[in-house]
Amino acid sequence: MSEAHPLETTFDVRFCETDALGHVGNTVLVQWFEAARDPVFAYFVPTLDIKKWPLILASYHVDFHHQLFYGTPVTIKTYIKRIGRSSFVTQQEVWQNDQKCATGTTTLVNFDYQNQCSAPISDAVKDKLSVHLLESDDE
Repeated sequence: MSEAHPLETTFDVRFCETDALGHVGNTVLVQWFEAARDPVFAYFVPTLDIKKWPLILASYHVDFHHQLFYGTPVTIKTYIKRIGRSSFVTQQEVWQNDQKCATGTTTLVNFDYQNQCSAPISDAVKDKLSVHLLESDDE
C-alpha cells in the first residue's frame, strides 16, 4: 500500500480561542477539525452546498498530547482511517512548532435524509478518500 497523503490546513490561533490558563481551549480543536474536513466534505458535495449535504456526524474523540498556545499557527493533518459501506472515519492531528499536540477521530455517515437512513458511499468518492487512507495497524 502506498503512503497516505494528508490533507493539510493551517490556522492562525486567535486570542479568543485561548482560556484563562493562556492556552487554546479544549473545545476549539473540535471546531478546527471540522473546518479542516472541508476538502473531504467537497468529495461528497463539491460546492459545499448545505442543502445537498449528505453527511452526519456519528462520533468524535480527541486526545490531547501537548498544550497549544496563541501566537503560533497550527496545522491540521487529515487522514482517512477507515472506509466502510456507508461511513468513514477521519484521523486528524494538530501540529504546532513541529510537535503533534492532539489527535482526533471522527466517524461520519453518508446519510439519506429523505428516507432517514444511511446510504452507500459511491465508488468515486471512495477512490478520492482512499488517497488519504492510513495503513491499518492490524496488518
